[in-house]
Formats: sequence, structure tokens, C-alpha cells
Amino acid sequence: MIRGSAVSPSAAGRGSPAPAERAPGAGAIGCNGFGQRGFTLVEMMVAVGILAVLAGIAIPQLSEIVANRQLQAAAHGLSAALKNAQTEAIRRNRTVELVFTNTAPVASNVVSATATPASGARGWMTRVAAPQGPGDFVGGMQLSGDVAATRFENAALASIGFTPVGRPLDLSVAPGVALAAPLVVRVAGSQTTKRYCVAVGTGGSVRVCDPSRPVGSGAACEPFLAPGAC
Repeated sequence: MIRGSAVSPSAAGRGSPAPAERAPGAGAIGCNGFGQRGFTLVEMMVAVGILAVLAGIAIPQLSEIVANRQLQAAAHGLSAALKNAQTEAIRRNRTVELVFTNTAPVASNVVSATATPASGARGWMTRVAAPQGPGDFVGGMQLSGDVAATRFENAALASIGFTPVGRPLDLSVAPGVALAAPLVVRVAGSQTTKRYCVAVGTGGSVRVCDPSRPVGSGAACEPFLAPGAC
């Protein structure tokens, strides 16, 4: 007669044998369920190299984007100042001029500010022509930062005026002459190949144009300007 071996109560409900004892630290699992493992020196060097390549590609592009924005802001600022000069001329019933200058564009300098060709100017001042005092000051702007980062290009133009009826004058030639063709100021810089042009038409219209845009598109220079004028 074969007798069954006794089974202890503690083992009665077990469906599988007890797992073998593990060596301390073997197959350790972190509390988050994943194995804890660091980066090797080679992996870190590869990651740093990839980041350096990406930065080398992205930083020049970012710098050009910022430079383009600065040029665009300067061009639109000049355009707005010219339109304001025209409005003030009509409102005051006097000739108002925008002079390119390196003098700080503040009311206390309105009489003493000297005009300089746009190509050498770092800003502009809007004032009543032949000013007598601070009351003839209209406004102004001075470019900041790198001198070459944003520049105006027109060596012959120092002052643009508007008559009491809003007609434009080239005041660079005393005593001022009506425009036979649009006056153009290029806005360019050293950190980008992009450029914009601010143009004053013979009838007094003012606009900013982009010579890289297709002919006839909204911001294009042609046909408002002759080919090559910008």
C-alpha cells in the first residue's frame, strides 16, 4: 500500500514552485519598472556632436531672420514718418520736411539739426522747414545697434519735403524742386542680402516695396518703380 506524502498547509495553494533565489543585484528593476542605466561617454559625445551640428545650421538662419525684421522695421518706420510729414504739412499749412541727420532727433535740436546724405545718416528728424523753435518739431527716429546692421542708401538725398497741399519736394536741392521721378531710399544691412526700398511718388504717395517680390504683386517695386530703381 502506497501512502501519499503529507502536504503542508502553506504549500497547498501554490500552483508553481518557489522561484530560485537570485544573487543580490542581479536583474535589478527600478521602482518605475525600467532598468536603471546611465549614458556612456561615447553616447554623450555623439549627442553633443549632433546638437552642435543642429546649432550650426539654426543660428545663422536665426540671425538672418532677425536682421530681416530689423530692416523691415526701419523701412516701415521711415515710410510712416514720411506720411506723417505729409499730413502735418497739410494740417499746419506749412512745408514740413524729413531730414536725414546724425543729430539726436529731439525738440531741443530742431533748429540746430543738420541734414546729411541718407547714406551716412543714422536717423531722421521731421520738422517744419526753416524751423524757429521747439514748436516746429514733429518727430524723429535714431537707429541703434551696429552701424552697418541697418543703413540707408541714397548719397544724393538729404531732405524730403511736403508742401501745404501735400506735394513732395526734393529739398536736397535748394530751394526745393518738384519730383520728376520717384525718390527712392534703399534700406539694407550687413547681416543679410535682403533689402527694402521706401519710395515717394511724384504725386506724394509713399510706399515700401520689396525688389525680390514678383512684378505686380502687392509688395513688389515694379511697376511703381522703374526696373533697377531699387
